[in-house]
Amino acid sequence: MLFVLLASVAVMFSACATCKTKKVEEETVSQPAAMTEPTKVIPEKPAVKESTLSATPMIAVGDKLDPIYFDFDKYNLKDLSRDQLTKNAQWLKNNPGAVVRIEGNCDERGSNEYNLALGERRAASAKKYLVYQGISPNQLETISYGEEKPTCGGHYEGCWWKNRRDDFVIVEK
Repeated sequence: MLFVLLASVAVMFSACATCKTKKVEEETVSQPAAMTEPTKVIPEKPAVKESTLSATPMIAVGDKLDPIYFDFDKYNLKDLSRDQLTKNAQWLKNNPGAVVRIEGNCDERGSNEYNLALGERRAASAKKYLVYQGISPNQLETISYGEEKPTCGGHYEGCWWKNRRDDFVIVEK
């Protein structure tokens, strides 16, 4: 057995000794001269004065104002939500002909019936605050989608908090 092993090793070494290494020569390829194209001169646009810019962006029917978010199983407004609602109220004051639908949403936890009711309370809470800010109730509609329109499909807290929200969709302008 030892003899077979030694013979195999000897054959391998002898096979390697007969291999020659080939040198690969690099080919040099000359690069064609770079072609120059005429330079186009684009006239500068005059700078837009900040005073001519609108304080609110152009928004169309179907667009959304920024949403607000809620804690788990809650419909009371947090300070950050009140700040956002104040911005949405300002937009509504600047656009008195606009109608916004407040869409209450929930995460997937809880029954469909419970989440529909919670979503309605969330939308009503936002509407009440906007009316308190001076917005006409005629400019506001509410609906609850419960857990039916998630923005994030994951099954963990990092996703659920994104689904506990009110969306503000412009339905008339």
